Amino acid sequence: MNTEKEALYWKEFHECLNRLGIKKGDILYVGSDIAAVVVLAGRELEFRGREDRDVFLNHLTDAIKEHVGEEGTLLIPVYSWKWCKGEPFDYYKTQGEVGAYNNFVLNNRSDFKRTKHPIYSFMVWGKDAEMLCAMNNQEAWGEASPFYYLHHNGGKEFDINVSGLRSMTFKHYVEMSCRVPYRYPKYFLADYTDESGVTEERCYSMYVRDLNVSMKSSQNNAFFEEHHVGQTEGFHGYELHVIDLPKAYEALKDDILNNGAKNVYHFENYTPDFTNVKKRYEVGYRRDKELVK
Repeated sequence: MNTEKEALYWKEFHECLNRLGIKKGDILYVGSDIAAVVVLAGRELEFRGREDRDVFLNHLTDAIKEHVGEEGTLLIPVYSWKWCKGEPFDYYKTQGEVGAYNNFVLNNRSDFKRTKHPIYSFMVWGKDAEMLCAMNNQEAWGEASPFYYLHHNGGKEFDINVSGLRSMTFKHYVEMSCRVPYRYPKYFLADYTDESGVTEERCYSMYVRDLNVSMKSSQNNAFFEEHHVGQTEGFHGYELHVIDLPKAYEALKDDILNNGAKNVYHFENYTPDFTNVKKRYEVGYRRDKELVK
């Protein structure tokens, strides 16, 4: 690896984060699609093999940590939906299904620790890491979850070469807050092996999509920029994005409640109907909970 080029690369990376408004003490949800980033960086920095790739990913992680400082907090998603199919979850061994960089952190960074939820877990580091790992939220996107924490503590989403169309899991927290009619609460049971190696059957829930409703994500970074809650910077052949999550919450909530969620999803032959949705939400939880007693 060309060390002189690498030093300049990370200097410019910090400058780009400054332009995006990322600073000491920030709480960052880090989304990524790292494959193209590694290819581009490999050409520029002259990677000689897998070892140089791993050095680069470690330096990327260190650079983000350095930028927010020990007073900041990082959350890197390692979501896995195998639990929803009845497959067991192992706190240390279950791999994420949302990207190579996320699993790199899971498997190689002892300075990060995993949160508990078997579907929507995060690798976390920084000031609030222990608090996040102490969360034992049953509901994936509820008021006891890391998503609520991001909303109420000024969190930001920092996306590396990935758009809001793909990375904005936070929108599901907004949908649950709005009790959208195209989702409903569902419970899942499976074996859970915790950080102490103890295995037991556990129950966790998620506000799942109604499969009878045909829809595709329509959200993109332009939506957040038009609402002055997001910003984009080009960097060495790819893009970096930042989204202010509390402000994004308000923009998404308004779109869901007052615009038929048109900037969240494209629905086919369906219009969201919020009539009695609170009642359906509560009945859905009671009905589904009876099934897992």
